[in-house]
Amino acid sequence: MNKKKYLFFSIFIVIILVFILIVYNNNYKKDIYVEKNKESVKNSDNKIPGMVSLMLETKAGSGEYKVSTDSKWPTSGYEFNESLSNCENGGKLTWNEDRGTVTVKTNKSDRCYVYFDVVPPDVTLAITNRPKTYGKLGNISCTGSSATYNQQYNRVEISSFNSKYSSCSLNYTDSTSKVNLASYITGLAGTTQGSGQVVNENGYRYEGKNPNNYIWFNNEYWRIIGVFDSASHGQNGKNLVKIIRSDVLDGLAWHKSNTNDWTASSLKSLLNGAYYNAQDGTSSGYCYGYSTTVTANCDYTKRGIQSGYRGMIANVTWYLGGYSSTGATASSFYGYERGTTVYSGRPTTTTGYIGLMYPSDYGYSVLSSSCARTTNLSSYNTATCAGQSWLYGKGYEWTLTPSSSSSNNVFVLSRSGDLSNVTANIGFGSRPVLYLDASVYKIDGDGSLNNPYIVGM
Repeated sequence: MNKKKYLFFSIFIVIILVFILIVYNNNYKKDIYVEKNKESVKNSDNKIPGMVSLMLETKAGSGEYKVSTDSKWPTSGYEFNESLSNCENGGKLTWNEDRGTVTVKTNKSDRCYVYFDVVPPDVTLAITNRPKTYGKLGNISCTGSSATYNQQYNRVEISSFNSKYSSCSLNYTDSTSKVNLASYITGLAGTTQGSGQVVNENGYRYEGKNPNNYIWFNNEYWRIIGVFDSASHGQNGKNLVKIIRSDVLDGLAWHKSNTNDWTASSLKSLLNGAYYNAQDGTSSGYCYGYSTTVTANCDYTKRGIQSGYRGMIANVTWYLGGYSSTGATASSFYGYERGTTVYSGRPTTTTGYIGLMYPSDYGYSVLSSSCARTTNLSSYNTATCAGQSWLYGKGYEWTLTPSSSSSNNVFVLSRSGDLSNVTANIGFGSRPVLYLDASVYKIDGDGSLNNPYIVGM
């Protein structure tokens, strides 16, 4: 009886072992094939064989690895580490990058460890002395690549790689040659700058066809109108640099309600709100191309003043004096703008960050040797006046100055080059104008288009 039990038990054990062997063999065949008396273990359907441990790096460059419980090989974000991957009994590991598979060749039972490193970015960048505003000089050094720092665009530019990955260090320092921008410009008085000059006429102004007055501001080209004392901006004892956006921002109504009061103007609210804060002002209630019937596109999240530049803008007084006619010279308009002649009840000043050009800015933008200062702005539509002005050529453009004889007319630069006045609810070109803070300095550039002034604080 005991022999029968023992026999039965033995047969049962044998059956179990045979069953386990069959199951193991069927599964193992998925990963093993025999070639020239060598067993080759490979992954089918990207599955990891049971004899292999997958070791994944915990962080790029750390050199620390953990056993992964994943059942398949990594398909992205990792690269095979041939030097660390190994088998305990001499098996050979190979990685097929095209197929994303690992093959183990061995002639005996073995245990293998396959290592994968985290793929680092093409370029790693370590920054020291990171500035909070623009105007610091960037010095870049890299291993594995050739790189330069573009001061104008505040970016690292890599021209070539000499290894798979590159590691760079960027250090910011103060410029040893920085100079106060306002002082620098006033020092240019009487000198030729490009095809123009800096002339002291109610401010140190850039005048001529195309003077070297380009400045890189807000990651785009602006141009310097000139340097002005408190009579133009209200900050006592300070000379401030006044700049204008090189290109027209948008065609916008000066005031959607067709009145020429800049303090209540929809354009003033838009420029000092959504534009100044780099927001989408399309639905602000101030974004109109004509009256209140045509909404314009006023998304300034990218085109508005970016945060790194806002601190460079001075909050100043804007003078709102007007005149009754376009028939006045640049000098006369300069006085009217700062005067008290306005339409009944209109204010004569306001404060803000962003404004528009004055008629006198346009009048003085051409050299007196080309366009006599006795010429009225209504007669500037000539080759020697408008044709020699760097401010001319952008089509119809708004100025800040209202007509004193009308409740809704504002002075504009016409496309023919003369000064005109039209109703405030029409959509014309709007070019933001601002004064830079007195502490802004020049760190690079000569004011030309190819080498604009680079500024900082």
